[in-house]
Amino acid sequence: MKTAVIILFHGSRADGSTETARTIAEFVRKRGGYDTVTTAFLQNVRPGLSDAIRDSAAHNIEKIVVVPFFLQLGMHVTKDIPALVSEARRRHPGVQIELTRAVGAHPQMADIVLDLIEHGQ
Repeated sequence: MKTAVIILFHGSRADGSTETARTIAEFVRKRGGYDTVTTAFLQNVRPGLSDAIRDSAAHNIEKIVVVPFFLQLGMHVTKDIPALVSEARRRHPGVQIELTRAVGAHPQMADIVLDLIEHGQ
């Protein structure tokens, strides 16, 4: 099944704010074995999630996995993003669109914190 991964970030107007997002997407792209890995942003930066899903669907992607790169389970994660994904499912009925848990909810986040404590930068 032709699969795309969209890593969804909050987005910021600050200069260089997308650099980390694109770096993370590149790490996933190199290690994941998916057909495409892209970034999308909830606010302030393009592409937005709806645009990224539309672009993936236009390239004959059969399955899209949306990964919210959010640390806290606030309104964006619990309400806004699920609503956007639900709308995308209605617009693209021939594409399987999955939404994962937010990155911050993953147990391996503790490993990252410990690594930063032990090794600094």
